[in-house]
Amino acid sequence: MNTIAKSLVMGCVMVSLAAVSAMGQQKTSTTDASLGDLARQLNAQKASGPKPLKVFTNDNLVSPEDEAAAFNSSSKDKKPATTAPEAPKAQAHDETYYRSQLRSLKDKLDTDQRELDVLQQKLGQNQMQQYGNDPNKSLTQQYSREDINKLTADIDAKKQVVDADNEAIEDLRNQLRQEGGDPGWLR
Repeated sequence: MNTIAKSLVMGCVMVSLAAVSAMGQQKTSTTDASLGDLARQLNAQKASGPKPLKVFTNDNLVSPEDEAAAFNSSSKDKKPATTAPEAPKAQAHDETYYRSQLRSLKDKLDTDQRELDVLQQKLGQNQMQQYGNDPNKSLTQQYSREDINKLTADIDAKKQVVDADNEAIEDLRNQLRQEGGDPGWLR
């Protein structure tokens, strides 16, 4: 009876190992395609798919005023070529300019806010700190509070820098509004 039980257990173990190996082979057979083949298939699907529709906006359309101005200028006599060329208009900035400026301003603001947090943590530590090893240092700091006063002044200066950073971001937004850019460029 003991040998029958052992052989039965061994048979079950062998069947389960065979099932696990078969499942492993099935999974590897489905992932045999290389990454390059998958990319080619996706590109072929995109190429065979529908073309994107053309979106008409006010920028794409010609306004009636532009058509009238073009008609009037063609019907009038041409200006003589001796006139001086017009002064170039102020260069309007594009989306990449505004996005890069906003990114740099936000990075500076983030850095300044982190430095402010560190200074505030140091101030909290110094207000609680005891100079147990050096009684002279302890007495000096209790009397003058020189380190705490210096950190407080540093914190006030850093708060002004953070406010200036926020003001610079707001100035960039105002500049975008004045130049007539898309407000979505500063998101």
